[in-house]
Amino acid sequence: MKDAIGSYWLTMIVIVFIVLFTGYMCLSINMNKSYKVKNEIINIIQKNNGINEDALEQIQEYMTRVGYRTTGNCASSETAYSIKGRGTEGGRGLFCITEMTTEYAAETEYTKEQFPKAAYYQVRVFFSVDLPVVRNLFTFGLKGSTKKLFYPVSM
Repeated sequence: MKDAIGSYWLTMIVIVFIVLFTGYMCLSINMNKSYKVKNEIINIIQKNNGINEDALEQIQEYMTRVGYRTTGNCASSETAYSIKGRGTEGGRGLFCITEMTTEYAAETEYTKEQFPKAAYYQVRVFFSVDLPVVRNLFTFGLKGSTKKLFYPVSM
């Protein structure tokens, strides 16, 4: 009887470590995939000099190709996007984009015209802790931004 109880606790400890290790591996894999997706979205936006129809089409093609499907809530200032196009109601999407305009301070009205219009984009994608049995536990956001784009194309 004493050996049966001891082996029960040992089995439970082994199961807990297996679950923890599996959770860590799932988190690492999902985070790595999210970083790749975020970097590719930023590259596409920079190649197209902003968000336009071509950029969205390329992003959606890439997201479909890699099979990225983690969604999250976007803030009210962000535009949510899904595979079909702009986001669904409630601000849930596969990724969120915010256009941040930059304006240069100028002392006179003549010098203000010398500076070109510039903006950069903040991109947020999501990843989650997805255990095989428990499924989706937590969803985290991952943020990145483009370089400053001069004369950006906006939708």
